Amino acid sequence: MMFSHIAVQSEIAARLRKSAKEGRIPHAQLFLGPEGSGNLALALAYAQYVHCQNPTDDDSCGVCSSCKKHQSMMHPDMHFSFPFPSNQADVASELYPQWREACKKMPFMNYELWMKELDAENKQGNIPIKECRAIIKSLSLKPFEGGHKILLLWLPEFLGTEGNVLLKLIEEPPQDTLFLLVANNTEKILSTILSRTQLVRIPPIQPDAIADAMVKELQMTEDDARRIGLICGGNYLKAVELAQQTENAFLDDFRNWMGYCYQKNLPRALEWADEFAGNGREQLKGFFLYSITLLRAVMVFPYLKGNTGLSADEEAFAEKFSKVLDTHAKGELLFNWLNQATYEIERNGNPRLILTDLSFKLSRMLK
Repeated sequence: MMFSHIAVQSEIAARLRKSAKEGRIPHAQLFLGPEGSGNLALALAYAQYVHCQNPTDDDSCGVCSSCKKHQSMMHPDMHFSFPFPSNQADVASELYPQWREACKKMPFMNYELWMKELDAENKQGNIPIKECRAIIKSLSLKPFEGGHKILLLWLPEFLGTEGNVLLKLIEEPPQDTLFLLVANNTEKILSTILSRTQLVRIPPIQPDAIADAMVKELQMTEDDARRIGLICGGNYLKAVELAQQTENAFLDDFRNWMGYCYQKNLPRALEWADEFAGNGREQLKGFFLYSITLLRAVMVFPYLKGNTGLSADEEAFAEKFSKVLDTHAKGELLFNWLNQATYEIERNGNPRLILTDLSFKLSRMLK
């Protein structure tokens, strides 16, 4: 992975290159950023840059033996750790083939995509004590090729109290050992580990950067790319998902559902819920993703001054619905309900029960 592959975070990439070039490489760094911000991709590019034999001011060279090994994710001094279901492996290295494939396909991936890659969407992943001991063992060895030994630990939020066995290693690592922790939520990370790392804060991606990437990588029109850049909330993963949908794919469904609930037409709302629940899980997830994205635009519509990034139909709906969601509390409540519904759908919840329950809640709240 090269920094040129993550042009959406060019400013952070420049800072990382500068510190490495000047030899200021903290031994334990936490790449903290929201989902879809590219913190995993940045950590992969940074590791390749540190190992590169001929780095430039702009990037790793991409042609030296070290870079080629990184591009195939087979560098002997590069180690990975990540959450995984206990029924699939004892230690992360047993799942390296799947990990390499997932990172190559989507270096911006989240936990749900990783579980999907493992065909373990209904399982709970964690980083167990055996994995922690395997980390200690692998980092106790000397580097194979000289330079740094690097451990990239993705989602330390899944380290339980067993993670405390890593404290001494992180605080007093062997010479030329580098820890790169990649996380989304500091509140779920052991405070003892958090206090031993230097924070590298990764912000959400700027709308213009996402729009440029959509045009370049997905051959979208500039208008469509700009629209997605404005409504995806700085989340590249969400931008890619939205780009795969047809324009306004779920607008009629969402608009009708909200209308039935607002009018307290519960028989029609429940009929709609029963019909729509028959769609596949991926379509249901797409609907809730679209609904959350559109709701975000509705909540801030009065402040956007025409720069909404919405289509004409979406903008007309947002203007009307923003008057129904006339308080921030209502909008926040609906946002949380939709997020919870998405979570339940991803975990094989019953769609009819989820949509029926939401319909009752909405009919009470919207009036």
